[in-house]
Amino acid sequence: MSTQNVAGDKVRPGLKSGRSTEFTLILPLKPGGAERMRKKNFGSLPNLGTVHEARWVIFDNDTKLLFASTFDGSWDAYMDDFRVKAPDFLDLMFGEVEGFAGIRDPNAKDFTLKHQVSSLYFYKANPEASPRDVEKALKIKGGLDIILDTAAS
Repeated sequence: MSTQNVAGDKVRPGLKSGRSTEFTLILPLKPGGAERMRKKNFGSLPNLGTVHEARWVIFDNDTKLLFASTFDGSWDAYMDDFRVKAPDFLDLMFGEVEGFAGIRDPNAKDFTLKHQVSSLYFYKANPEASPRDVEKALKIKGGLDIILDTAAS
């Protein structure tokens, strides 16, 4: 089931499924921006703890950038996580976007809202599982695998 993402009295774009919210931006690229992006080494997105996945896609004849992710918690906390925990990464990823002044810019949230769209429908297989829940479950599974492999030998 998908519902609107409400932060306090503010309705934010993005549908919710359980504790997760989908997040989609469609952004205009600077002329030649797609070509320059393809040449960059972005490294790894730091673990923010609340982000399930993220992807960037260049489309529309190299004129637009799609950013899509799924996160837990409030929209404002999600934006603050990026600003505090991954500002250099975000500035590099969005550096070729027209009008983007940087994630540290006081108007970054307004810029984001201007380009954010909600999905028509949002599905998440395990809507109550957070990224941390998945990490813990995988650690438990790893430990059980060792015990079972040892017992089978």
